[in-house]
Amino acid sequence: MPTVDISSANGKDFAGDALIVPVFSGRERHRLPLSVSKVARAVMDEQDFKADYQELVPLHHPNGVKGARWMILVGLGDEEQVTLNKIRKAVGTAARHCLKKGWKDIGVLAPSTVSLDHDAVQIAATEGALLADYEFTAFKGAKPEAKKFRNVEVFTNGDDTRKARRHLPIIQAGVTACHRVRELSSTPAGHLYPETFAVEAQKLAKQHKLHCEVLDEKALAEGGFRSVLAVGQGSSKGPRVVKLEYKPKDAKRHIVLVGKGVCFDSGGLSLKDASSMETMKDDMTGAAIVLATLVAAAQVEAPVRITGLMGLVENMPDGNSYRPGDVLHSRSGKTVEVLNTDAEGRLVLSDLLHWASEMGADHVVDLATLTGAALIALGDGVNAVMGTDQKLVERLIQAGGTTGEHIWQLPLVEEYRDLLKSPLADLKNITGIRWGGTITAGLFLREFVGNASWAHVDLAGCWSSKERDYRPFGPSGEGPRFLLDWLVD
Repeated sequence: MPTVDISSANGKDFAGDALIVPVFSGRERHRLPLSVSKVARAVMDEQDFKADYQELVPLHHPNGVKGARWMILVGLGDEEQVTLNKIRKAVGTAARHCLKKGWKDIGVLAPSTVSLDHDAVQIAATEGALLADYEFTAFKGAKPEAKKFRNVEVFTNGDDTRKARRHLPIIQAGVTACHRVRELSSTPAGHLYPETFAVEAQKLAKQHKLHCEVLDEKALAEGGFRSVLAVGQGSSKGPRVVKLEYKPKDAKRHIVLVGKGVCFDSGGLSLKDASSMETMKDDMTGAAIVLATLVAAAQVEAPVRITGLMGLVENMPDGNSYRPGDVLHSRSGKTVEVLNTDAEGRLVLSDLLHWASEMGADHVVDLATLTGAALIALGDGVNAVMGTDQKLVERLIQAGGTTGEHIWQLPLVEEYRDLLKSPLADLKNITGIRWGGTITAGLFLREFVGNASWAHVDLAGCWSSKERDYRPFGPSGEGPRFLLDWLVD
C-alpha cells in the first residue's frame, strides 16, 4: 500500500510524476486552480479534449504547472450526470495509465461539484487511485518487480479534508482486501488448493489475531459434512473447511459470512468443456472474500462479531468421484439427488449454511461464484443477491452502491421451488431446465438456512473480462469493500 494523504492544497505545486485532473465537459473549468484551468481550457478550446467520460489526455510538462512532470486530464462527462462511481472509475482509468508507465508518485485533484458531497468525492477519488494500483506478476518467468505506486496525494482545492482523512483506514483496509482477493483468485490451482489455502488462512489469522480452526477430512466426517466430502472425493487433494472468528469486546451483533471455495472446478464427471475451465481457478472467490473481509474487519476494529466459514474443495473427475444419480445425506439431514456434478458449489454451501444456522447469528451472508445464469442475466459487472430478510438485502445493495460494487436483487420465486423436487430424495441439485438457474440455486440454498436472516450473493462480477477503469483483466476483487461498509456501519 502506498503512502496516502488527503490535502486541502490545490495541487498546482505537486512535484511528483503525474497530477490527475478530472474535468467535466462544459463550463466547469473555473472551479479548477487557475494554472490548471488554463491548461485544460487550452486543450479543450483546441478540440483536443472534450472531457467525455473516461477520455484521457496526458500532457508533458504543462505550461503554468510548476511541479508534476505530467498532467493527466481525464473526462467526467456532463456534471449533471456525474456520480461518485463515475469519479472513482475516471480517476482509476487515469491511475492505471500512470501505473503502466511505471510512475511512482501521483497526485489527484478531487473534482468540485455542487451535486455531490465533497467528503464523499474525496473518498471516491482516493479509492479510484488505490484500486488501480495492482499488478499480478508472481508467475512471470523473468520475475519483474510489480509496478506499484509509492505515494498517492489527493488535493481538494481548499475543501475540508477532516472527514475523508478519518475514513482513510477503512479505505486502505478495503483496498488491501480487494487486492488480496485478486491475488488469491489469480493464483493457479496447482499452487492454491484446499490445504495450501487453509495454511494461508491460518497465517493471516495469526497475523491479525483471528481465531482459526481447520477441519480436515477426518473432522469433516465426524462433523457430518458429507456434501463437502462428496464434492471433494474425486481429487487427490482433500477438502478442508476453515472457521475464522473475529470477536471484539462489547460486540452487539454477530454476523456469519460463508464462502464457496472450489479451488478448481472441472465439473467433475459432468465435465466442463475446455474453454469453460480456463478461469475455474477463480471458483474459490467467495472463500477469498470471506478471508479478506475478516482480516479487514480486524484491521479497522469493526464493532461486530464475525464468523467466517470457508468450504475448500477441488471438483475433479476420478474413479472415486461422486456421480450423477448419487443421493447425498447433507449435514442438515436432508437428502440431495445429484443430477449434475457441476452444480457442486451449492452442495458445499449446504453443509456450511446449516452449520451457520446453528450459530444463532443475527445475519448469515454467503458469497459464491454459483451460477453461469447470473453472468448471463447481469453481465460481469453486477452481482446478484436474494434472501429471506429484505432489510438485509437492501442494506447490502446500499453498501454496494456506496462502494461502486453493483448488486441487483433477484426474487426467490416460490413457484420455482417445485422444480427442485426429486422422486428419490428431498431435493435434487439442479432443475433440469435452462431457465431461472440463479433463482433456483438460491431456493436450493434457502433449504439449509433454517430461520436465519440470510442473504446469498452470486458473484457474477468477480471476474472482469477485460481491463477497464481501476479493474485489471481477471479477478475484480469485489466483495470485501461492500461487506466492510456494511459491517462498519
